[in-house]
Amino acid sequence: MMSDSKGLFFNFTAIKHSMNRTIAVFLFISFFILASGQTQQNKFIPFFDITQIDGKHVRATDLAPDKPVMIVYFDPDCEHCVTFINQLTREAEAFRNIQIVLVTYVPQRRLRSYITESGLNNYPQFKVGTEGNKFTVRYHYDVIQFPFVALHDRNGKMFASFESDVPGATELASMLRGK
Repeated sequence: MMSDSKGLFFNFTAIKHSMNRTIAVFLFISFFILASGQTQQNKFIPFFDITQIDGKHVRATDLAPDKPVMIVYFDPDCEHCVTFINQLTREAEAFRNIQIVLVTYVPQRRLRSYITESGLNNYPQFKVGTEGNKFTVRYHYDVIQFPFVALHDRNGKMFASFESDVPGATELASMLRGK
């Protein structure tokens, strides 16, 4: 009988160990699903404060109410970002009634150089500035890859976001129209 009780004890321990492993795997998978399943669709425009190359500040409170907003987080040294912003400037007329805020983290001197080289200074409807190392916008949207684009309706509620693989300017403009 002693061997039977040892056998039962061993089996009970094996079952307990197996259940612990199963529970751990279940919790890990549940956490992963919850973390990756959280959408940013219920986010609003962050309370940002960016500095333009002329030293003036643009804040979220400066945006016109009742107009859709496109916030682009970019790096002037990112090839995809430069290509995307060039496309935005070529299609600027499509964004006539849409507020566009271009935000970066690079220092003023680098931003000034980029704006001059790219001709962005010829597009006053684009609010371009740096948030420096505050990263308010970057952390708000959990930006990892550039360019990042957030589309907000006229009430400030985000309805779409894109990271790295961003649709074309014309498509983005049509998504924002009527929002």
